[in-house]
Amino acid sequence: MGGVSSQGMTPGRARFSDRALLEVTDLEVSYAGVRALRGLSLTVSSGAIVAVLGSNGAGKTTLLRAISGTLPLQRGTIDGGSITLEGTSLVGRDPARIVHAGVVQVPEGRRIFGELTVAENLRAGAWGRTERAGRAEAYARVYELFPRLMERRAQRAALLSGGEQQMLAIGRALMAEPRLLLLDEPSLGLAPQLVEQIAETVQTINRQGTAVVLVEQNAAMALEIAHRATVLEVGEVAVEGSAAELARSDDVRERYLGLGRARDIGEVTAVTPVTGRREARPLTVEDVSVTFGGLAALDAVSLTVEPGSTHAVIGPNGAGKSTLLNVLTGVYSASGGRVRYGDATLTGLRPPRIAALGISRTFQNLALSASSTVEENLLLGRHRLSKAGFVTAGLRLPRARREHAEQRRIVAGIAEVMGLGDRLATPLGALAYGDRKRVELARALCAEPTLLLLDEPVAGMNANESQEMARTIAQVQQTLGISIVLVEHDMGFVMGLADRVTVLDFGRCIADGSPDDVQRDPEVLRAYLGAGDSVEVQEGA
Repeated sequence: MGGVSSQGMTPGRARFSDRALLEVTDLEVSYAGVRALRGLSLTVSSGAIVAVLGSNGAGKTTLLRAISGTLPLQRGTIDGGSITLEGTSLVGRDPARIVHAGVVQVPEGRRIFGELTVAENLRAGAWGRTERAGRAEAYARVYELFPRLMERRAQRAALLSGGEQQMLAIGRALMAEPRLLLLDEPSLGLAPQLVEQIAETVQTINRQGTAVVLVEQNAAMALEIAHRATVLEVGEVAVEGSAAELARSDDVRERYLGLGRARDIGEVTAVTPVTGRREARPLTVEDVSVTFGGLAALDAVSLTVEPGSTHAVIGPNGAGKSTLLNVLTGVYSASGGRVRYGDATLTGLRPPRIAALGISRTFQNLALSASSTVEENLLLGRHRLSKAGFVTAGLRLPRARREHAEQRRIVAGIAEVMGLGDRLATPLGALAYGDRKRVELARALCAEPTLLLLDEPVAGMNANESQEMARTIAQVQQTLGISIVLVEHDMGFVMGLADRVTVLDFGRCIADGSPDDVQRDPEVLRAYLGAGDSVEVQEGA
């Protein structure tokens, strides 16, 4: 997931009118009584690109949901303030009517209809439009922007690559000919070259007369193409101004890189481990490269995770962080280099063999069974440690019953450490999102790892949930003595936990060192904010 270089992108920003198209004033939003937005105000001028930045849980997606009218679908409510499109209120209007008024959202995660063809997906975006000439023009516009979709118009959308699916999601939104396009994390999970292509496409769409609200973790890309930017923090506007000014702002640098803002996780007390302390071993990544279709996702990446340490791997969207975790767990094969864990070489091993060496991970998107109880989900984490065979377990023989009772005891102890002791009988789907993320971490711990890989453990959490998760992870590390590799966008969270930080950009390692050193590295600043040499790192900042 990389920052966008100026090379290959259209230079400069399109001019836009000062006339307000969308005005959000003193907006208050809550989910089940928990405040998500607090007095937020935002103006989008006609023909402008406005970037909305901020860490996980800052309220960016909530803002888009409120504008598009989809907030009630997530059990959210607008408790105060106003949202107007050229003076007409959007609050309380049906989402379909908001689309008809010219406001269309592209949600995070490339939500296309996988069983439909490309052409059928686009036709769905034009639903409700009766004029044949207008639909033909919309098809022509989309196919001109994305020639690849023209080539694959008869193919099922599920068979497209991630980048092509993102093109289709944007193209489907454009079929409604929006005046205002709401884009939620369009670069998420894409290779750096595709991130640049998406950025160029957003600029083209804007030059064609469509205003854009762009929610992005990739601040470098967003600030490069936007006219104005707003940084949210815990549901409030922390900083706003022209995109060029914010790219040079020390305040934005501090908020995006956690400079001087490492999260205080409070006092951490180790507890008696349920399954004993573990003997962690050094993890060594040596010149690892990964290519997909000729594109380099990782380019000779090297790092060392010391036993019993917390090592963070950070970088913009598309930098290669999740690819690295997939190599460490055997999901992806390296095209070059090798990985060692203690005396064992991981390169070439299948995932079960790697898991058996004591390596466990969590995922950015929850990989749990919503219909199963918390206990049932955690027991799945004990599967590789089970000695009872399929027949023995199925017949409920005495040995299997004794083992199952012991597994339940261990699971209950881990749940207690994770603050889930009173939730074991609760179906996962009934839990709040933050608690479900804790279940995911608890399940990984049930496998008794000596090395724990955490992929975005606080993604989507609010500030209080993130702080509690940080305290839990620190307690787990101190209690078990395990090593942790942490991939995360929330820099305050990272800098409060990590002993060492490796920074990836465009698949390359651009920095490696202590949190303080990495926060002040000019290459890191450029990767995250697109800042040039004019940005100086001040001593004591």
